[in-house]
Amino acid sequence: MLLMTNVDNISCDNVPYIIEELMNLGAKNVHVISAITKKGRTEYIFFIDTKEEKISEIAEFMAIETGTLGIRIFNTEHYSYDHEIRQLELSFEIDGRTEWSGTMSFKIIKNKENEVISIRAEHDELKSLTKTLNESGKLISLYEVKEMVENKALERLKDQNIQFRVIDAAFERFTCSFSPSKTILSKGQ
Repeated sequence: MLLMTNVDNISCDNVPYIIEELMNLGAKNVHVISAITKKGRTEYIFFIDTKEEKISEIAEFMAIETGTLGIRIFNTEHYSYDHEIRQLELSFEIDGRTEWSGTMSFKIIKNKENEVISIRAEHDELKSLTKTLNESGKLISLYEVKEMVENKALERLKDQNIQFRVIDAAFERFTCSFSPSKTILSKGQ
């Protein structure tokens, strides 16, 4: 079920608390969009994905916390993919020297034929790696680390050997390598 309500009488400081509490109450996902009402006031539109048996509890919480006058309920269908969380060993080398090695968690998404179609590294772990690299004097952005790590992992898990070469030598100094992986969580929806 997808619940929707709009609220124009809370500050932005309340929104993270409300999201956290909705998740604690059993929401599967919560999205909040900032908007402008017909009278020019700012508002927040909450989209709350939850099971039918949680509607009453979540609606009451929203009324208490936000003063909302009602909740819209949408019956929705969700096309989901099987996925698993896998830890991969990797090392990060700059100019031929290992700057970091360790494990990183990846969400592996598979299609109905069980083929890997997407891979996403855990954001907090990417941030930590980027910070470590930057603290060692190697200026590299979170975006660059994410792209390199995810592309290399996807190449490895799709069992493809995709080669990418940039002519400018300044761009060739970063490499990322992987060793055998270990699945830590599998989940199909």
